[in-house]
Amino acid sequence: MIAKLLKGKKVADRLKPGIQQRAAVVTESRGSPPLLAVLAVGGDAASQVYLRSKLQACKEAGVEATVESLPESASEPEILTLLRKLGADPTVDGILVERPLPSKLDALRITEAVCAEKDVEGVTTANYGRFCSAKTLADMRAAGILIPCTADAILQLLLETGVDVQGLEAVVVGRSNIVGRPTAHLLSCLNATVTLCHSRTRDLPRHLKGADIVVAAVGEPHFIQGGWLKPGAIVLDAGIHGAGPDIRGDVDFEAASRVASYITPVPGGVGPLTVICLLDHVVLSAERRTRQSLAS
Repeated sequence: MIAKLLKGKKVADRLKPGIQQRAAVVTESRGSPPLLAVLAVGGDAASQVYLRSKLQACKEAGVEATVESLPESASEPEILTLLRKLGADPTVDGILVERPLPSKLDALRITEAVCAEKDVEGVTTANYGRFCSAKTLADMRAAGILIPCTADAILQLLLETGVDVQGLEAVVVGRSNIVGRPTAHLLSCLNATVTLCHSRTRDLPRHLKGADIVVAAVGEPHFIQGGWLKPGAIVLDAGIHGAGPDIRGDVDFEAASRVASYITPVPGGVGPLTVICLLDHVVLSAERRTRQSLAS
């Protein structure tokens, strides 16, 4: 068996024209394009690759982007002050904090300093709480709840398979509030039976052997082996490690692609679609702010 590739770029290319059109309407309505402010503190090779792809995608979609770069030695008070400044800036529609942050920093405290109205990742407590309280995808869409971007991309790639998820066994490996936990919630909203695992789960291969859907978000290169998978499983790899030709995901792609029915490549899988989900959220924030401004 050779798995079919789930290419995020293909889906992203399909969604991009709609985002470009909406961004153009915002620009015409208020005289300035949607604006995303990115806060980057230090940054490893993988995050730099991802940041460049975001900036290029912004340019192509008609979204302006600024990068506030701080050295790895930046103090928490410096970062919090900058985030408060961006939150108060009326020209900024969305704020994104690049991850991973240096380990010395309190990531939760920094996340909470992002203005909730400009939280285009949907990760502040206010937005994440609304997301987790929703029981169905329809409820989320109707309420305008922002799904954390990577989880949203994983969901859309899963739906691309056309497989009915209801009742299937899904294993999510990784429990971050950015990827693992929100993806588990989305799968639950689709009526999958979800097991949330992590790097310290006892006998992880046993859990994966029974999984129809595997989401890899553990943050370790080639952590998940092909021999651990159930034949025919759908494998969605959200990991990214290294740079250039050495970029790898959390799954041993070569081995897994001989077992799975569908698999996301790294690069080219979840990443490009995550960027498009981010742009969609920035434009949505700009649309809301424009309506509020015109109504006042």
